[in-house]
Amino acid sequence: MNWVECMDNSIKASLSFYFKGEHFEPSAVIDLDRYFQLQKDMGFIYDMLAKSMGLDEYRHEYDVMRCEDISFSDATGIAADFVCDGRLDWDRLEKAWQEQQDFMVLTPIANKFFNVENLKDDPKLAAALLAAYRAGQNKSPDHVETKLGLNEGFYG
Repeated sequence: MNWVECMDNSIKASLSFYFKGEHFEPSAVIDLDRYFQLQKDMGFIYDMLAKSMGLDEYRHEYDVMRCEDISFSDATGIAADFVCDGRLDWDRLEKAWQEQQDFMVLTPIANKFFNVENLKDDPKLAAALLAAYRAGQNKSPDHVETKLGLNEGFYG
């Protein structure tokens, strides 16, 4: 995966179910970039599938549909690496997507200050920048507050 490559990340979600003898096969293409930015849960995908058929959450068909597993196909971008036999590894995809987003921010910094065009070529620098970036956002589980004075850490 190229960390700075800006790709459209999408996937087709579909499922099949019967309700009162009628067969339903809703499908929807999910813009994963938007999905992850909105921090939605899996229920959002079922809502999209229901909407594709004109169903709302108050219909019995909706309840039956929610009992079915979603099948995934036609993945683009980094999502293609996480689909196998119609299954999608959401946790790994979400982590990879976040890393892609972080490196889109960090790569220009590495280029400006260290003349590094691709952070993949310098994994130690990549790890250091990523740790600093996430600590600054308080995203890292390793984030530890220090009690250094304003200049203690840098000058003495």
